[in-house]
Amino acid sequence: MENNNIFDNDENKVFIGNANKFAEWIKTDEGDKEKLFDRIKLLIKNYLELDNVSFLFGSGSSIYLGAVSIRNFPKVVEEHIRNDTELHDELIRTIKSLQGLQEDNDVVRDGEDLKIEFEGLLNFLIAKDYVLDEEQKQRTDKIGDLIVAIKEGLFNVCNIDKLPIPEEKIKKEYLGIIKSNKYHFHEKFLKSLLQRPLNLKRANIFTLNYDLAFEYAFDKLGIYYIDGFAGFHKRYFKPETFEYDMFYPGSTTAGKVQRIEKMVRYFKLHGSLSWVKSDKRDENNLYGIEELPLPLIDKLDKKGEIIIYPSAIKKSYTLELPYSELFRQFSATITHPQSVLITIGYSFADEHINDIIFQALSNPSFTLIILAYNTNEFIERIKKLNDSRIIIIEGNYLADFIVFSDKLMPDFYDIKSREKIAKTLNEYFDNKIEKPKNETARL
Repeated sequence: MENNNIFDNDENKVFIGNANKFAEWIKTDEGDKEKLFDRIKLLIKNYLELDNVSFLFGSGSSIYLGAVSIRNFPKVVEEHIRNDTELHDELIRTIKSLQGLQEDNDVVRDGEDLKIEFEGLLNFLIAKDYVLDEEQKQRTDKIGDLIVAIKEGLFNVCNIDKLPIPEEKIKKEYLGIIKSNKYHFHEKFLKSLLQRPLNLKRANIFTLNYDLAFEYAFDKLGIYYIDGFAGFHKRYFKPETFEYDMFYPGSTTAGKVQRIEKMVRYFKLHGSLSWVKSDKRDENNLYGIEELPLPLIDKLDKKGEIIIYPSAIKKSYTLELPYSELFRQFSATITHPQSVLITIGYSFADEHINDIIFQALSNPSFTLIILAYNTNEFIERIKKLNDSRIIIIEGNYLADFIVFSDKLMPDFYDIKSREKIAKTLNEYFDNKIEKPKNETARL
């Protein structure tokens, strides 16, 4: 049940270290929502003005678009596989084996989802498929077909542009807005982020999601983004592009150039629905990875076979491109001096991501801001560090991605405009007050 009286709700908190500052602010501001929002906005604004700003998005930022959490094996993917009895039997046998169950035992479920890590299962099957290929010249098993079916099912549940809006997961005040524009709050977040001063480094967006929510928002707003791919009709993975930037050409004899304002660096750490393996490699496609529009991938007969997903059991993800380069970029970016990382919708359940974040905490000038919709043992462990460089915005209202985009992301232009207007009005009224005195003196 949605709780609209957020300031009487003990679930919503703002921890700096392990001190809940939100409780103090409620008393000081006497429950004034605008004042409380302004406090959090100012807090976030101070960190967004650092030179190195990064965001890390997890599944919590896409759930309201119709995406499903794939921490466990989703029911909807299982239903896709159930159409083929042999493949479903192979899936259940594999899961029973990994869960240590006898053949006559039921698999363990978490609600309706299969209680097994989705990516761990997929990687186990990929490894098994590789070993069987090496050991057997002729195979009769269904492992390869099962891998294809799993990836096809995942494509269907992550292709959010075709998924219905889950109204029950959206706060009533925002439902109408999302119905009229599904990506409104991704766009609003980006508009605020791009207001950072141009003398600062480009903002970095890291995401663990496969979907294209941000890509759709980029296109709608005309935002350029550097995502490791280059080309127009054919887009291939070229990691050197992460170091590129874009400028207007010089318009004076001095040759001065101006940075393009609407631009971010964009990293999909766990891969993307739009990435495919390309068998043909040449001087333009050294790594055999191509980016295609989803409508083209959707029409492929075996789209599940060519979509790239992370091969990440524990920490083995670093072994191959593109993941080695993506995680290198993540580590290098957040360990720069004067860096801040803001996590949204991320549960801190991925060990390989956590290791990099904890490494960054060894840098005295690094700040970590966590939006925790639901707390868990990982976040509680971080809280117990009692480090003032760790800020945790917690609760089903304050840590909601939609609320964050709508009410907590600072509006740099708006703040500057209000300051300018206030200054102009003050000067105007000061002159207006003095004017009659001058006229009297002349008389």
